[in-house]
Amino acid sequence: MILRIRWRYSIFLILMLLLYSSSLIEAAEKIIPLTEQNNTFENLNTEKPDTKKTIGALENVRLVPPNIVLKARIDTGAKTTSIDARNITPFERNGKQWVRFVCMDGKKEHTIEKKVIKTVQIKRHNKPSQDRYVVKMRIVLGDVSQLISVNLNDRDAYMYPILIGRNFLQDYFVVDVAKKYQFEPMKLAK
Repeated sequence: MILRIRWRYSIFLILMLLLYSSSLIEAAEKIIPLTEQNNTFENLNTEKPDTKKTIGALENVRLVPPNIVLKARIDTGAKTTSIDARNITPFERNGKQWVRFVCMDGKKEHTIEKKVIKTVQIKRHNKPSQDRYVVKMRIVLGDVSQLISVNLNDRDAYMYPILIGRNFLQDYFVVDVAKKYQFEPMKLAK
């Protein structure tokens, strides 16, 4: 009789332990993104919506850092988003490749340092291919905020300092080229 009770009690304890450990794993999975947070803006990625928003061919977007609003051209033909970066200087930090560059806000200069994710070769129409650094930057359009890969390019000769590519648009937006400036980017704390 005592053996049956101990056996049932042992099974009960094993089941309780399994349930408890699975709830701990779920709790740990929820905590991981918060512990991986490097700065205030890391976990501001917008969840994918049920319906896509319609944006125009031109939009105002927020670039973080330096937390400024710039005009952007929306280009569904571009795979990757490109930002205006001047005086691009590669350097090494803790054995990793980084870049320092200047982002222009009118006449105001913002110096930014970012870890290089990779370098890519960009094909251009009627021009030779160009090697560019790729870094992670936060882009905000309306209430959509995403930390995405952007390539760095001196866009001084272009009318718009940011070109928004498919890596930002996918799952969130459709583009109506007859429209312009449909949304203002949400404000973020400085």
